[in-house]
Amino acid sequence: MNPARRGPSIGRLLLAANLLVLGVPVIAVMLLRLYEQHLVSQTEGRLIAEATLIGEAWRHHLLLAGGQDATATGRIQPPGQVADPFFPYEPVIDLHAPLASDPGPPARQKAPADTPPWIAGRALKPMLDRAKLVNLSGARVLDDEGCVVASTADTLGECLDAPEVRAALGGRYQAVARPRGSESRAPPGGISRGGDLRVFIALPLFSDGRVIGVVRMSRTILDVPQALWPYRQVLLVASLGCLLLTALVSLFLARAIVRPVRGITAVAEAIARADERPPPPPGGRVPAEVFQLSAALDTMTERLRARAAYIAEFAANVSHELKTPLTGVRGAVELLREAWPDMDDATRARFLDNVDADAERMQRLVSGLLALARIEHAAGELEAVDVAETLARVVARYGDRVQLDAAGAPATMKLPADHLATAVGNLVDNALRHGGAATVVARGLDGGLEIRVTDPGPGISEGNRARVFDRFFTTERDAGGTGLGLAIVQAIAQARGGRVEYLRATDATTFRLWLPGSAAA
Repeated sequence: MNPARRGPSIGRLLLAANLLVLGVPVIAVMLLRLYEQHLVSQTEGRLIAEATLIGEAWRHHLLLAGGQDATATGRIQPPGQVADPFFPYEPVIDLHAPLASDPGPPARQKAPADTPPWIAGRALKPMLDRAKLVNLSGARVLDDEGCVVASTADTLGECLDAPEVRAALGGRYQAVARPRGSESRAPPGGISRGGDLRVFIALPLFSDGRVIGVVRMSRTILDVPQALWPYRQVLLVASLGCLLLTALVSLFLARAIVRPVRGITAVAEAIARADERPPPPPGGRVPAEVFQLSAALDTMTERLRARAAYIAEFAANVSHELKTPLTGVRGAVELLREAWPDMDDATRARFLDNVDADAERMQRLVSGLLALARIEHAAGELEAVDVAETLARVVARYGDRVQLDAAGAPATMKLPADHLATAVGNLVDNALRHGGAATVVARGLDGGLEIRVTDPGPGISEGNRARVFDRFFTTERDAGGTGLGLAIVQAIAQARGGRVEYLRATDATTFRLWLPGSAAA
């Protein structure tokens, strides 16, 4: 019995391994993408913080330049937000959305003036230049018309028409990411220049519920390799872990597939050497295909052993059954050879008749054994057999001694051409030998064909009923019986998935043959 348990198929195991191997780089790419989003959000958050401080510093100088009290800021919340004094700005850039395009050149140029916004911008310029050396950010302060009044670059007086600027002038915070291009105008070099994206934010400044200016900040994000470089040791350990995991999975698959295959090979080689006790097949969970192969090998082994046992039994039976007639033939031949001149014609004829009878018996034995072997070990080609015609042809051989009733039988059955005739013929022969007459009744039953052969004979004794279908069992050996007729009937029934049985009534003996539902259309 196969001790192995059915596991997943080899295809599923290989699919899981391939998914793991493919999944590692896919997950790595996804993590890198998430980390890039984190870098963008981190950069945007820093720009918001810087813009807030720059905006409040510019507001302070704006109030001073306008002759107002710089400590009295008034209401700086956006319009409609009065109840809650806090209005933090959160990062809004999503890398899954399309990148913003280059806004192009400034819409117009505005000349510097001695107005409060410009005075506040000039006061703020030294602080912006110093902060840029540390923050690496580009900063522009715009008045309420969107024109630059303070900048870390040479852009004073430019009136910007970028989408984020328009949104901020309308009172809404806006941020976008653009491919790194010429708009930054920052000098080359520095760690912030490694990325391919540049973040732009436009933060509106409010006073008494109206927009008084905009702080527009920009900075190139770190590229992922630069950002991950400080964590190179951790990444190296993670990469080695992934390689180790892949190696372990590969070893597991190799063991799960190769080990049981080697075990099955060892069993097959032991069977080929005719070892009486081959090694046990592989145990534990094995791939489904290997489990099926092992089960098929077990089935094949059992069938080979059964076939070998059948051949051995067949040979022993043939040797035993042929021994008696062969002995009789040899004895008669020796007597004829030695005493032929001294025998009269009657004696010679008697010995010759004995030889002929023994030869005929051996011929019946060989024919019966060949028929039995052919039925037991060859499926036979199915044909649409006309039931009534076949039964009538069989019964016709016996004349008036056999009566047929096939009115209730199906019209045709799918059977090998000679099986039905052989089975019914053997049952009728058996009935005539014991009862002298027989009745054959055929009808449809349970989707199949039932045939009852009845004779008025004395029946079978209680002690012989269990052996009536055994090969070579006969109570009429002296009358030429071979003991193969009922064994052939049983072999035909079993080959078709049917059955044959002995029924005993008070005044008759009946053999019932049933062949399952293979009625032809």
